[in-house]
Amino acid sequence: MSFANCAIGCAVAGLCLLNSGSVAAEQSVALSLPEARSLAVHALKGERPALASQIARGLLIADPHSAYAHYVLATAHADMGHGTDGRKSAARAYRYADTRVQKFQAAELAARLTFAEGHPTLTQLWLRRAVQNAPTPEIEEQLARDYARVRRENPFRFSITGGVKPSSNVNNGADTAQQVIDGLPFTGRLSGSAQALSGIVGTVDAVVGYRLRSTQKTRTDLSGRLFVQRVALDSGSHDLAPEARNSDFGATYADVSLRQSFAVGAAGGSADVTGSLGEYWSGGDRSYSFMRVGVGRRWQLSASTSVSMGATLEKRFSERISYFDSNTVSLIVGSQHRLAWGDGIGVSVNLRETDSDFVNYASQAASLRLSYSFADQIGPAVVNAGLNLGKTDYDTYFAVFDVPGGKQDYATYADVNIMLPDVDYAGFAPSVTLRAGRTRSNVSRFETSEFSVSLGFQSKF
Repeated sequence: MSFANCAIGCAVAGLCLLNSGSVAAEQSVALSLPEARSLAVHALKGERPALASQIARGLLIADPHSAYAHYVLATAHADMGHGTDGRKSAARAYRYADTRVQKFQAAELAARLTFAEGHPTLTQLWLRRAVQNAPTPEIEEQLARDYARVRRENPFRFSITGGVKPSSNVNNGADTAQQVIDGLPFTGRLSGSAQALSGIVGTVDAVVGYRLRSTQKTRTDLSGRLFVQRVALDSGSHDLAPEARNSDFGATYADVSLRQSFAVGAAGGSADVTGSLGEYWSGGDRSYSFMRVGVGRRWQLSASTSVSMGATLEKRFSERISYFDSNTVSLIVGSQHRLAWGDGIGVSVNLRETDSDFVNYASQAASLRLSYSFADQIGPAVVNAGLNLGKTDYDTYFAVFDVPGGKQDYATYADVNIMLPDVDYAGFAPSVTLRAGRTRSNVSRFETSEFSVSLGFQSKF
């Protein structure tokens, strides 16, 4: 039923004259829809929310699905301090709205009322709905700032990302079937499942957290993470490795973390200590559990430059036998810089050493990552790019026999992330990540290459 074209009568009980303080006793007045709507607007502008509520209820008798009437009722409830009733009416107005303007008005009102009631998570939901229907880019930007403020105040946080990734190497398999060590074909051919298999990789990464305590200088957070990866091999991979099943290449990771953060030094400087417990499953079987302790430090050198450093110690407990347990120490140092024209550059160095009774796990690794982010859109896209260079050295490695001089792997990977912010839904925009690279090794089983395209969604704010 159209708001503009309807002309029905509605009964309004206890109707008050706008320009008089007197109340007509129990009278019923028949109004056309335009008259009732005009009277409701005047009642709200004249700070007569009770009258506006009565008119809205009369409109709802005529049309229970009237978004306009529900919005008037929500506004009247808000003016009378009835936050819960107002929020519920605003939600109904959003549900029955026919236009983006109506949806925006209802969502924005619902966000204000839920925030006033002390429900920040629900407020974030309504702000995203308001963003989806914002009439101008300027209003959308303001809503994004409001969202960021509410998110900072919300002790609860939840994020979920995911995507679908066609890949030429879903199992990190070898490029060639022949097993070659230091250039010599010593150990014959690799099985089909040990070679590169193509297919589709699906991932879901969910994080939930809660701020336990916060002061001006300190903050304590409890969080949990669940990462799930599943693989679907293509027909060519099934032909190459008929014994392989999709479930063989699935992975699941879960952890619980407690983090204590401190404001240290100049504005923007911080330090943190984190403890984590978790488990990892591979191919449907529990692979290992772990304990991790980490420390971090961040310096804000200027408005455009920051430096960070972090160190972690991780102990893994193999599900099979203690012989496969390992200890890993990691150190990462990085810097972010905003250029004068707004683009961002980043560099980080990661050093890692793993110790284990099982020689094939004991290694030293170093990697370098360079990143570049464009401040301005390139056409319809926001673009970020990165380059990873790494080396992993195994002093001793066993592959049928001890590899002379151990094993050395050299990795080179590049990635480009493209987000399309102008086709978002509720602040979530589609993204495409292109990744390509290869790993060179003196043991051909670990000579790998990959090209993949990941399709997913990213939050704009």
